[in-house]
Amino acid sequence: MARTLPIEDVRPTQLYLSSEKLAAVLDWFDCDDPNYGTVPAFEHDGEWYLSDGHTRAFAAFLAGSETLALERDAAVRTEYDFDVYRQCIEWCQSEGVETVADFAGRVVGPEAYERLWVERCQQAGSGAGG
Repeated sequence: MARTLPIEDVRPTQLYLSSEKLAAVLDWFDCDDPNYGTVPAFEHDGEWYLSDGHTRAFAAFLAGSETLALERDAAVRTEYDFDVYRQCIEWCQSEGVETVADFAGRVVGPEAYERLWVERCQQAGSGAGG
């Protein structure tokens, strides 16, 4: 079941966006008529967090969207290691990435994205980092 929330009320669960992914989204995204579909999200401690779709959410923000259409992502707690999501939430809070708008200045090239974000998450998931 989809719901719509003000874009500033939806919290990210990652610290960076890939410039390559953003360019690909902006290729098909119509800024004059933003239609990005729903983005997967989950509720935790009374807040809504993106589980995926961060790049589409940022494109919607850049286009001036005031709301995001969310689809509840039940798999976050059943199919994935929720401790990793909790760690990501903590990282975002400690680095001041608390809204989609906070991705401004955090769009990096594909290699930097892999190093700064993907490897960090893999280490957290294996218990080797954090």
